[in-house]
Amino acid sequence: MEQRRPYPELVVAIASAAWGLFWIPLRAFERHGLDPAWATLTQFLAPLAFLMPFAALRWLRRQPTGIQQYRTGLLIGAAVAMYLESLLLTDVARALILFYAMPAWGTVLEVGLMGRPFTRWRGISLLLSLSGMLTILGVGDPLSFSINLGDLMALLSGILFAFGAMRVRQAPEISVFEQVLAFFLYGSFAALVLSLLPLAALGQPPSLEQLITLAAWLVLIAVGFLIPVMWGVYWGSRHVDPGRLGILLQIEAVVGIGSAALLAGEPFGVRQAIGAVLVISAGLVEVIGNGRGTTAHAELPSSRRLSGE
Repeated sequence: MEQRRPYPELVVAIASAAWGLFWIPLRAFERHGLDPAWATLTQFLAPLAFLMPFAALRWLRRQPTGIQQYRTGLLIGAAVAMYLESLLLTDVARALILFYAMPAWGTVLEVGLMGRPFTRWRGISLLLSLSGMLTILGVGDPLSFSINLGDLMALLSGILFAFGAMRVRQAPEISVFEQVLAFFLYGSFAALVLSLLPLAALGQPPSLEQLITLAAWLVLIAVGFLIPVMWGVYWGSRHVDPGRLGILLQIEAVVGIGSAALLAGEPFGVRQAIGAVLVISAGLVEVIGNGRGTTAHAELPSSRRLSGE
């Protein structure tokens, strides 16, 4: 009998909670002179610089490095890059709620592109996601409706992440190192492209002096936070059943929205609370629906999953 790996649920829970707090160091870098696009770019480049020597060693040993995973890497990397920038361009709670409306996009993709049946659970999840998104934007109330660049990035990041997640489910299993390297490598490329967009809100490149001043902190965040957190999420997802994994990943939204309400000094009223409850509920409903209707599908071999069966 295969020995069960120790505490994978705890690893995923800790990683998810830590990711929900990442807005704190990200905004600290912004306060110290890194504009939004460039603060985000450094969060990809610093971990990538640490991982590249290990990738080179794997290449010399003729082991896969993850460079081949460019499609999934670009989708997930671009999604997270846009999400991180949204945390600096709009309220943290708005960014989290709009990003976590992704069950709506996941439902559209699974039904429209993968031929999955439109079940009652998917319908409820879609309704809750869209309701939460419209609530946080203030649709229906002309006095409170607003949408800014950060809101748009949060919405687009959720859509891209849904596409990336669909590819992950269809792809054959690869090593955790390959997943992590592809994430930071192609996320760096996506973040660089975003930083070059002619949008004043994204800011200007930092000076060499600023980078030298913050270098130690960038390395510390990369090695002590970003790489372990991403490794924990990817590793844990291999050893936790899909339903439980979906619930554990919701911890990020709970911790992020809760910490923002307590620490960010941003407005958090009834509308924000309702939007948060609706979006988090949509994620939980999606998990319940998948657990009831897709257990057999989750156990199909990779060759059948690749064919969309």
